[in-house]
Amino acid sequence: MIPIKGYATFDPLKHCLIGSAFKIEWFADLPISKNNKVMDPLKRIAEETEEDFVKLESILKQAGVTTYRANLDFDKYGSLKNVWKPPVCPRDHFAVVGKKIYAVAGAAPGYFDILKQIDKQDLVLDKLEHGCITSASMTRVGKDIWWDLDTGLDNTAVAKYKAQFEQAGFRVHLSGRGYHSDGSFCVVKPGCIVTLNDIQDYNKEFPGWDVLYIPDQSWNKLHPFLSMKDKVGGRWWLKSEEHNEQLINFVNTWLNDWVGYVEETVFDVNMLSIDQNTIICNNHNKEVFNHFKKHKVEPVIFNFRHRYFWDGGVHCITQDLYREGTQEDYFN
Repeated sequence: MIPIKGYATFDPLKHCLIGSAFKIEWFADLPISKNNKVMDPLKRIAEETEEDFVKLESILKQAGVTTYRANLDFDKYGSLKNVWKPPVCPRDHFAVVGKKIYAVAGAAPGYFDILKQIDKQDLVLDKLEHGCITSASMTRVGKDIWWDLDTGLDNTAVAKYKAQFEQAGFRVHLSGRGYHSDGSFCVVKPGCIVTLNDIQDYNKEFPGWDVLYIPDQSWNKLHPFLSMKDKVGGRWWLKSEEHNEQLINFVNTWLNDWVGYVEETVFDVNMLSIDQNTIICNNHNKEVFNHFKKHKVEPVIFNFRHRYFWDGGVHCITQDLYREGTQEDYFN
């Protein structure tokens, strides 16, 4: 069985789930499959995304992490017509809090095999009428959880989960910024934060911690996306295909349910800590790397080439299942 535990985002990572994307054969029965202007870019996305997932898996294994892959059974589903979305971003579907993993019944196909490998006493599987519970909106720092209510949960569900977390000994800090917090700030280790903007009162909530602000750094690199943003509503971007009207129409018509809203995770702060001294990030940033050096953190660069299509940085496309560590109080 897969062990479950998670108290802090920077504790040593030992078991991790990695996403998967559709393979190109899933598109074969669509009318558009004969259109090379559409199929060639999609084929490139599928092939390069899998190459990058394999590379990420190798990085984690070299660090001593046991990895698991989301998996879609082609024989069972056979077409993307029968699947709501690919399991690219497992963090959108699960939340590990303490010694429990929370999920919504009927989660996206691709995760069923993983759920079967988790002990029932570690799994909280709920049927929700609205929204979902996701660790993309949670930042765990030992005894404290910062939870952004961006996933459509109603007040009853929020109150229920909050009570469960508090009963397990956590202090829960609620906010309502309306987007995934892991695309906004990253608690790298105790005393060290990287953030895009002043999304909260760090002096009050993280007193004495060293906070690096990097406003607008990633947006400045996305001029091609900004030029086509009105066409796609900020919903996806594939580099070099800004003027491929047939592809744009196909994605907007057929793939509404599984391409991402780029604004959530264009930022470099969407990072995955292996432990307090090692972190995986998408690319080099001089200010951030100097901040890492100051706090004795070693960055490992992993370039997820189609993160702007899937709307998922390295934190989004993984789900930490087990981290060493305890419910430590970092603020008393």
